[in-house]
Amino acid sequence: MKKELYYIAFLAILLVSCEEIYTPDLEESQSMMVVESQITNDQDHNFVKLTKSLDFYSTDQAEKIEGAQVELIESEGSSMKGIESSTGYFTFSDTPIPGKTYYLRIIWDNNIYESEKVVMPPLPTIDTLYTNHAVEKSYTNDIFGKLVEVETPGRNICIDAPITSKLEYYRFDWRAIMEWTYSFPLGPTYNGWIPYYNTGNFNLAGPKQYSVSEKIQSHPVLFLGYDSEAYLDSVTQLYVGWIVIIDEYGTTKDSYDYHEGLNEQFSAEGSLFDPVSTQVYGNIKCTSDPTKLVLGFFDLNSYRQYRYYIYLGSNESSKLVQRQINRYLDIPNRGYVVNRFPDFWEYYWGF
Repeated sequence: MKKELYYIAFLAILLVSCEEIYTPDLEESQSMMVVESQITNDQDHNFVKLTKSLDFYSTDQAEKIEGAQVELIESEGSSMKGIESSTGYFTFSDTPIPGKTYYLRIIWDNNIYESEKVVMPPLPTIDTLYTNHAVEKSYTNDIFGKLVEVETPGRNICIDAPITSKLEYYRFDWRAIMEWTYSFPLGPTYNGWIPYYNTGNFNLAGPKQYSVSEKIQSHPVLFLGYDSEAYLDSVTQLYVGWIVIIDEYGTTKDSYDYHEGLNEQFSAEGSLFDPVSTQVYGNIKCTSDPTKLVLGFFDLNSYRQYRYYIYLGSNESSKLVQRQINRYLDIPNRGYVVNRFPDFWEYYWGF
């Protein structure tokens, strides 16, 4: 009996000692330049953003870098000077050409920063777009605060894309606009739209995932649920269909690896050994002073946008309508018009 009491007392002491929270003493690091960039063949998708890094525990907003000069240089000698539209944010009046080699040069605080030289990939393409029935699983808290699993039936929007010697890696972004309509009895008709955006990790595809094939097959870009009421603001609104906008980027292996590293960082659970920004290595260095560190990546992509109209029924057996849209009109963030259709409107069954 005494022996059992001894073990119980020892275990209690051990458990109490394990409750002490360890807070590591991290030294404040010197502020570094952080470069966010995206350069494509489309002016609307080109920018370079310069800020300063923050300390590990800082909750402040990143400080914008003032007084910098940015230049996109083509290896054969021509260059494009960045236009500073706001503090630390640069755009370009021209676009790079697929197949040519470029690098980024930044001059700031009497130092020169340059990226590695990158060949701009050829324009990307989507061979086929189709949908597959799927059930998306997520978790939420019930009314008692208990974590429960939620299953949402719908369809994955998938694509096939080619893999060639000059273009093997892709990145995708998307925006899905739900169209709705509502008519008052003997009153006006409202035709409106609600946008939804990709807020998850970077959507990447490449031969690492499809090593046994000469093309990317059945790659899921986004998921849409059958239950239209889950997306609408009111039960009085009638679902008309989806306008799905897919931004497709042709990228390099280095860009693929960089964004994959960011995805791993974003999905970290908050432990002491999770990756931090300094572990996601970029391709920019200070050429005037190698001891100075810089965070960020010169991301040179080719770009193409695809648009589709998709009408999902209420379940897996419902009729599916899908067609490509060849009009690229501007679609405002959200809104409605009265007694007419907006210019970008897509129709199904008389809508």
